[in-house]
Parts: sequence; structure tokens; C-alpha cells
Amino acid sequence: MNAKGQIILNYTDEFKIACKINNLHFEELLQYFIDHVSFYAFIGGNMESVYLWATTVSIDCKDFQGGQIETITDQRIQQISLKYIRKLTSLNLEPDLPESLETNKSVTIMREWAAEMLPLTDYLSEIKTQTGELLQLTFDFNMLCRMNGIEVQHLLQYFISTISLARERAVNLLTIVKADPSTAVLLFLVGSHEEVKDKILPQQDVYKQYGLKLLRLDRKLKEVKDLETRIKIYSSFYREWYNALQSDIN
Repeated sequence: MNAKGQIILNYTDEFKIACKINNLHFEELLQYFIDHVSFYAFIGGNMESVYLWATTVSIDCKDFQGGQIETITDQRIQQISLKYIRKLTSLNLEPDLPESLETNKSVTIMREWAAEMLPLTDYLSEIKTQTGELLQLTFDFNMLCRMNGIEVQHLLQYFISTISLARERAVNLLTIVKADPSTAVLLFLVGSHEEVKDKILPQQDVYKQYGLKLLRLDRKLKEVKDLETRIKIYSSFYREWYNALQSDIN
């Protein structure tokens, strides 16, 4: 964080391309990620997939950064935490609970926990990027960062840096091999969030042209066995698509 209280993020080319092609603002994707990092998913609770993927990003970041788990010594916080961990454990043990209902119940419990514990913490409620985007930080996001010894900026940067449409498509072209957690969060936002999936895309001709090109490229690359070659070809294609969208605006 700089002297002005802002975090400085490096928006990678892959991130910019992914946002542009999916008609997303940077802060829209970052906020969606923040909102779905979940303590309940972190401790093994059964939640809707987007919460599991977003939380996996935070776990992967801890492993990548080598963060140290912080020990809580404040007795008031310990007592409050124990009470709500028991509630979450009880929820997790409920038999045959539908995933959506378990998700909603866990979110409600976390809100109750936040209301009781936030006055005792120094968690930030919001943070601004160097380009002026204002991000709202959830209780879960703050808590997992603190527990895992990760700075807010580092977790957001890790999310940004690991998004790649090219890698995701190249890896899973022939069969679903492995989903990348960060890119999975992006795809959930685009495919599932009502306000996003129903957006009318601008530059319809460009999207139609490159959507058809992508399908033809998929058929062609099924014959290419080398993964790195497929990634490079997809990267060049998505870059061309991005440039076409940029040129059409200008």
C-alpha cells in the first residue's frame, strides 16, 4: 500500500484481455472475487462452486507466498470465533442439506460473526487501487488474508496474475483436465451472474466474427498435441481479438 492508502496492482495483459473480451470492468471482476472468498469453504463447508474456486485461489496464494498462519491471542475474539465456528460445524453436519441452502445459511452466519467481531478488529472495509477503483472488502476476505499471513494487495495480485483464457482453453480443449481457480471465477461471473450474462455486448460484429474464428481454431488445435504450442496459439488469437475490439472503439 502506498503513502496515499492505495494498493498498487499490476494488471497483466492476460487480465486486460480477459476483461475486455468478456465486457468486464477490472473492479467488477475483482469485487466478484472478493465477495466469494469464504471462510466456510476454507474449513471444508459445502458451498456453491464459485465460493470454492475463489477460496481455492486464496489457499493457492498462501502456498505461493509462503504466508504464516497468524495466531489469535485476544480472548474476546477467540470466544466469538469459537461460537461461530461451532455454528458452522453444526451446519456442515446437517444431513442432506441442499448446496444452495447450505451456502445461504453459511453466508448468514458469517454476517452475524462479522457484526460481532468487526468492532474488535482493524480490518479495512474498503480499499482503492492506484487507478481509482474502490473495492469493498468482506469480513471473510479480510479474515482469510490475516489468518494466512497474506496482504490484501498480494491476494488480489495473485488472482490477477493467474487469469488466462488461453491457458484455460488450451488445457481443457480435448477433455476437462484441470480448471484454473482464478479463470474459473471469471467464467462463473460471465456465465452465471444475472447482471453480467444478460448484458448486451457492444461491437456485435467483432464478437460474432471472433466467436466463429474461435470455434474453427478449436477444431484445428485438436490435432496439436503439445500444450505449450496450443497456449501460444490461443494467446495470439485472444490478443488479436482484444486488438480488434480496441480498434473498433477508436
